[in-house]
Amino acid sequence: MFLRSNFEKISLWVVRIGLWLIPILPLYISSSMLFPFITGKNFAFRIIVEIVFAFWAGLAVLKSAYRPRLTPLFKAASIFIMIVFLADIFSLNPWRAFFANYERMEGFMMLFHLYLYFIILISVFKSRQDWLVFFLVTLGTSLAVSFVALLQKFGFRVSLQGGFRVDSTIGNPTYLASYLVFHVWLLMLLLRDFWEKWWLRFIFLGVLIFELLIIYFTATRGAVLALLGISLPFLAAVFWFWPRIFPKALVWRKFILFFSVILILVPLTFWLLRDQDFIKKNKVLVRLTHYSLQERTIQSRFKIWGMAYQGVLERPILGWGQENFYLIFQKYFHPGLYAQEPWFDRSHNVFFDWLVHAGFIGLISYISILVTALWALLSGMKQKVISLWQGIVMVSLFITHFLQNMFVFDSLNSYLLFFAFLAYTQHLRASSLAFFDASKDTNLKITDSYYLKAYGTTFALLLFLVIAGYFLHWKPIRQSRALSRALSVAQSKSSMDQITGAFEKALSYNSFGNTEVREQMANFARSVPGSDRFNPDEQKKFIAFTASGLRKEIDQPAKDIKHMLFLAAVLNRAQSLDANYGPEVEKILQEAIQLSPTKQIIYFELAQLYLSQNRVDQAMGTLYKAWSLDKTYVDAGLNLWLIGLAAKKLDIVEEVKQVVRIKDIVNEDGLYRLGTLYQQQGDLPTTLEIVARLVEIVPEKAEYHFAYGSLLAYFGQKEEALPHLEEALRLQPEFPEAKKVLEQLKPK
Repeated sequence: MFLRSNFEKISLWVVRIGLWLIPILPLYISSSMLFPFITGKNFAFRIIVEIVFAFWAGLAVLKSAYRPRLTPLFKAASIFIMIVFLADIFSLNPWRAFFANYERMEGFMMLFHLYLYFIILISVFKSRQDWLVFFLVTLGTSLAVSFVALLQKFGFRVSLQGGFRVDSTIGNPTYLASYLVFHVWLLMLLLRDFWEKWWLRFIFLGVLIFELLIIYFTATRGAVLALLGISLPFLAAVFWFWPRIFPKALVWRKFILFFSVILILVPLTFWLLRDQDFIKKNKVLVRLTHYSLQERTIQSRFKIWGMAYQGVLERPILGWGQENFYLIFQKYFHPGLYAQEPWFDRSHNVFFDWLVHAGFIGLISYISILVTALWALLSGMKQKVISLWQGIVMVSLFITHFLQNMFVFDSLNSYLLFFAFLAYTQHLRASSLAFFDASKDTNLKITDSYYLKAYGTTFALLLFLVIAGYFLHWKPIRQSRALSRALSVAQSKSSMDQITGAFEKALSYNSFGNTEVREQMANFARSVPGSDRFNPDEQKKFIAFTASGLRKEIDQPAKDIKHMLFLAAVLNRAQSLDANYGPEVEKILQEAIQLSPTKQIIYFELAQLYLSQNRVDQAMGTLYKAWSLDKTYVDAGLNLWLIGLAAKKLDIVEEVKQVVRIKDIVNEDGLYRLGTLYQQQGDLPTTLEIVARLVEIVPEKAEYHFAYGSLLAYFGQKEEALPHLEEALRLQPEFPEAKKVLEQLKPK
């Protein structure tokens, strides 16, 4: 009797509560872990899904009503998952394809859990109450997320990335915008259901305006353009079908027309007035109104897409596997990306991302999900299973998401909503009832043996998940926390033994986070040689410890040149401790060049090695290769200029000077060194030009004003010299040299 009366009820409530908890995850920040806006959310999501899955499986064994219907949308999603699985299995780095890293927490592990999430949603959420609670929890969470963003905007909370863009609990302005875009359409969806109550109508409209404002504060152009692009067709459709959607509220139809005009005029006005002062003083408006194909970020997108295209041609069928874009990035690196992020792991385009991840088969299967969802909505509208309002809103939602992903990519926060709305689409299409109405289950006579099987299934899965969770969740969670503590220890005044012990503790968990631990060790190790904190023996010991770990990384078949550079940089700086590191560094960097022949940073590191060994000609040859890859790279030219000038290679210097202008250099240290060299060689006119540039880019340094004023005085330009000498004294009142020169210049 107990089996009969309690299993289904308890299991169903566990599943429902778990599913209602998942939309709250965007609020979760795991401060004790590395990448606190990412890792905690992902681990929590996976654990909740697995628990829910165990109880759902028992329900599915018990009754067919809890099993997913074999609809076209379910089939499309299942085929997509299977194709991605094959692509990841046959990738060059399957381990990475499955588990990714702490910074992303994606790969097949995340995608498979999202698929399970989708299955459970379509199998269990069949009633008005289920979806209503789910959507209200989702909306409430988005309100809390938006409120945190508002606090950031007004300075009560600091954003992770700093600057003027808000990122809330999501940790990234672009991800935040992508997350909130879904809620714009969710609010529109719910608005119709609660339209008859005027006070709820205005609450929903108020929340809609508020979240649109937060999207604006993110200054995410992809999201804004996607919303604007789909809003006009959406409003046109609503205006046309308004009498059928809201037959008792025809007065609002005029408001739709008015709002459409405003939607056109306001962005157009801002665009036309983009050069006005009130626009230029608003950083958000500047970012949203100033578009150019020549803009650095847009140009970088074109370059990355070109690299992705080359990679796709090499592996067109099943692609490279998830999280393996680094192989394309290093092999087909475009030298023009020198000023961008050093390590891209996405193409920033949904087409190219899935072409890279899973080839043409994977892309087709991904698009088939979208096409199937749209077909389900449109056919449902035609058959009047889905209302006009539901259909128009849901179609707009999917198209908006797809359009913005032409320039960005998904994270867990947006993936949760994407798969949830896919599930809701199936719910709408599968039911002939009105919005939120419950479907009727068939009463079945089930014996105790069925209940025993259901209990056994749930218990067995929970036991298996506990064991698997030890390796998949517990160990990497502990490792992430241990690594976070190790970094805190490294930044404190702790001894080298304590620091080494902390990193060893992190590595002892031996999960997919090992790579991240070694990367962080490398970052710290580069500051160890020559440090006053540690004696030479301690330095040597930690360098050897770090190098040993990095060698394990670069011994992998699918080598990541980032790890090769990490190891080379650590050993290069450790030559003061052991000169025998030099040959290994050279070997590593030469191999890295073979893997990534157009990545300038490799040449810089190799040139540094040659200079440390007094192999000036080889250093210059290496720097010349780096500069020749893209002569617009000012810092590359500056490095070559400095070495050429010091080595008196005047032919090289003159060639560089024809391309690299002093007025274009923003590297303070490089300019200072260049000015010192010209001063030592007695070329004071050039020294004057360089010091003038230093004053321009670093006006707060007294010594630059003094040097500039002194040189101007030397060339007889006393009137021009006086303001700079006075500024030097203002910035540094105790500056005896400046006082002396100023007294000499002032008339007696």
